[in-house]
Amino acid sequence: MHVRRLHPGEEPLLLAHLKRLDPEIRRLRFGNAVNDFFLERYVSLALGEEALVKGLFIDGELRGAAELRFLTGSHDEAEGAFSIEKPYQGHGHGDRLFGRLVASARNRGVRRLFLTCLRENRRMQAIAAKHGADLSFEAGDVTAEILRPYADVQSLAREWTDETEAFAFAMIEWRRKRLRSFTAPLRRLAASFNPFPAPH
Repeated sequence: MHVRRLHPGEEPLLLAHLKRLDPEIRRLRFGNAVNDFFLERYVSLALGEEALVKGLFIDGELRGAAELRFLTGSHDEAEGAFSIEKPYQGHGHGDRLFGRLVASARNRGVRRLFLTCLRENRRMQAIAAKHGADLSFEAGDVTAEILRPYADVQSLAREWTDETEAFAFAMIEWRRKRLRSFTAPLRRLAASFNPFPAPH
């Protein structure tokens, strides 16, 4: 498992992740029921200059995403959101991913981070509260506000280390997949000459 920033050109990874979210998780993430066409339009703008997306990779696949959108030109305020595919919820991945997003926001000069979610999205509210958010309730929505100090040497070094480690893991996973694709025909050929099935 590793977390790293998604870059322009990786929109297909983000789109595939969002399409794997079941209808209820999509509704909680976006505040309304959304279809695949909406997701395609959304992702086409997701990795622009005014946004930052951190991806949670498990076994080489993108299984979670935390998004940061700057609200002002000075980047001192931003809005955050995150999503985790259902099979990977309840394992601390959301807390870990959101923590990385908060740190990244701080390192980019964000002092006030806002999150808005539906009142029934208890999981997101709990994670935000764990990171020091003040929650306010209005109608059917909940707004979480997190105040953070400016970046320091330690916070910048931590993000640099995280990204470096994530890149190394990504390269290892890429090489492993490439090796598997190269050796698959050889394994099939060897199996065709083996009169005895492999034990299970």
